[in-house]
Amino acid sequence: MSELDALYSMNANNMKASIIRELLKLVDQPGIISFAGGLPDPATFPVEDLRAAADRVFARRSAQALQYGTTEGDRELVDQLIAFEARQGIALKRDRVLIVSASQQALDLINKILLDPEDVVLAGRPTYLGAIQSVQSYRGRIVGVPYDADEEGFDMARLAELHEEVLKSGGKVKYVYVIPDFQNPDGICWSLARRKEFLAYCYEKGLLIVEDAPYREIRFMGESLPSLYQLDQEAEDRGIVVGFKTFSKILAPGTRLGWVIGPSPLISRLVVAKQAVDLCSNVFAQAMVAEYLKTGAIYDHIAETRKLYRGKRDRMVAALEKSMPRRPDLRWTEPEGGLFLWVTLPEFIDTERMFLRAIDKRVAYVIGSSFYFEDPARNVMRLNFSYPSPEQIDEGVARLADCVGEEIEAAERCRLGEAV
Repeated sequence: MSELDALYSMNANNMKASIIRELLKLVDQPGIISFAGGLPDPATFPVEDLRAAADRVFARRSAQALQYGTTEGDRELVDQLIAFEARQGIALKRDRVLIVSASQQALDLINKILLDPEDVVLAGRPTYLGAIQSVQSYRGRIVGVPYDADEEGFDMARLAELHEEVLKSGGKVKYVYVIPDFQNPDGICWSLARRKEFLAYCYEKGLLIVEDAPYREIRFMGESLPSLYQLDQEAEDRGIVVGFKTFSKILAPGTRLGWVIGPSPLISRLVVAKQAVDLCSNVFAQAMVAEYLKTGAIYDHIAETRKLYRGKRDRMVAALEKSMPRRPDLRWTEPEGGLFLWVTLPEFIDTERMFLRAIDKRVAYVIGSSFYFEDPARNVMRLNFSYPSPEQIDEGVARLADCVGEEIEAAERCRLGEAV
């Protein structure tokens, strides 16, 4: 026990290390094909366009870009984002936009200003691990809402039941956290009907919605659907939706930039919270991205990214169909966008236990139990198709299928042994 242990706050003691980050330490070995990270394909990074944008910043406003900036964000970048969102049907003013150091900071800030110990966040079951970590770090708790069998979004009957249970127990729900477009980890996309039904429920119950949308623009199949933020504007415009966006998936994660859109009173609170965290996000990166956005190249860039990821998604689905054992209790999602798909294995397979077997076969994934706040499912895993090459997808899935096959054979031998 360290002498420092007595000094750590209750918040610090409640923080949990990311199991994904811990497992990725094992992945960093030669020859391992990794489906574990949420990494974009580096081929999508517009290196020369960003280099040219950086040169223009040095030529036009280097003194400003190398100085401290405002907490709210670079005004030129904010204006470019207002135009970007307008193309998606969202009307914004500057006081409704905050630049953040990617959407993970937005998650931390929203919990910083909203959560007291034991406050409740309603979220999907499963949901994004980073959101779980952030809620835990402020001693809040997540009540997991299951998705319906048709994967159209939340099971609305269970949402209502769980919400009522929290209230009856004296709990306080501060917001509902959702990822309607290509949910992390399972890749599902909420239907328009479910979005409207969910929004109506939140209107009725006075619930704040935090809509995390890092993958929204990465739709490579099907029809684009309005965000919850847009639906609120088009309906009663109550301002009950806070939207989180990021450049990590549509430009480059190394920019470490994202933005929050929401009602101006809440944005003002987030600004104050951010001042105590980092004063301002990377000023030069903001200026560079603003210059890049001015060219309009982002739209063709996103289109090319969609095309690339559609091909990789199709490759992974085809590889799973070819290599995985054919069983009714073994299935996977086939997302219309985003970076991930979700594999459900027979219930007797624990993907955390199987992980070391997979590493021995030089393939890695993310164990599905890490995406649950409590009572995790253990027979699930998340696969990333955006980062590996097509050839790595084929070989990696084949290796993974061997692992699954061996787990099934071992369980069958055990069953036969018990029968004897």
